[in-house]
Amino acid sequence: MSTAETTTTETGTVQQAASDLRQTMGAVKLSFSWLGTQRKLSDAQTKQAADTFHAATDLVTASKRLIDTKNATYRTLTTLKSQAASYWRSMTLPYPQEGVRLIRQSDVGAFEDRMREYKEQLAAAAAVLQLEYETLKSAAREKLGDLYNPTDYPETLEGVFDIKWEYPSVEPPNYLMTFDPNLYAQEQRRVQSRFEAAVVMAEEAFAERLQELIAHLVERLTDEPDGTKKSFRASAIENFKEFYESFQHMNVRSNAELEGLIRQANNLVSGVDVGELRKSNELRQTLSQQMVEVKTALDSMITNAPRRRVLRME
Repeated sequence: MSTAETTTTETGTVQQAASDLRQTMGAVKLSFSWLGTQRKLSDAQTKQAADTFHAATDLVTASKRLIDTKNATYRTLTTLKSQAASYWRSMTLPYPQEGVRLIRQSDVGAFEDRMREYKEQLAAAAAVLQLEYETLKSAAREKLGDLYNPTDYPETLEGVFDIKWEYPSVEPPNYLMTFDPNLYAQEQRRVQSRFEAAVVMAEEAFAERLQELIAHLVERLTDEPDGTKKSFRASAIENFKEFYESFQHMNVRSNAELEGLIRQANNLVSGVDVGELRKSNELRQTLSQQMVEVKTALDSMITNAPRRRVLRME
């Protein structure tokens, strides 16, 4: 178990927000089964590599790549993995337990549907890679030379690539109430404390994301030293809107000041015409100055907020 200090609002507000989360949220855990694409060299091989450069063996580490990870089908698999993990994070809030996040109970149905789609797509891509597997191994045998070891490779890729998710209980079991009421009450307090930590972590995550969005937008709105305009993509504005929608949906409603700053930032970009923004120096300067004011207020809020210890269960 590790500890970290983060900002938060008044204790009473956090406690109420945590109680609300316990009523509306559940836990969800995501994991992947995957093909290992690297192996450490054997001690003898590492010694041989060290001797080549007259280096001490205990200061040398070496590994080999088992397959070409630039293979198009393999990259499709890694893209699907990344998309699934990103979707999981976008639909959830942090929780102080490794690998576990909180999901709204009302979102479980949509989450299930999307994850099943990812699972099916992953299986389909893995089936294609299976057809290319012998070719990949042959290429590796040729490139690795004496470092090639057939035992590094599973005989088949069936079941190697998979995505799994589960909904672990984060509440104390009801039988404890009968078995030992005092222990049950103790566990209730422990769970409440974890959810209070989750509230703090959610506030921190929202604040950090707002800082990132503002910093990126201001950077793109600021001309180069020689007066040249920087390229400006619509995504710099669209990301604010997506963030605001996500915040509205996932908001733990524990920090009115943070909520106000996020709303203010969203209002500043609402209705902004990207084409006009690219053409108008005045519009870019005005929006940049307004966003800097929001960032200043946000930085002040984070700096001056009370401190609270968050326990993260490893």
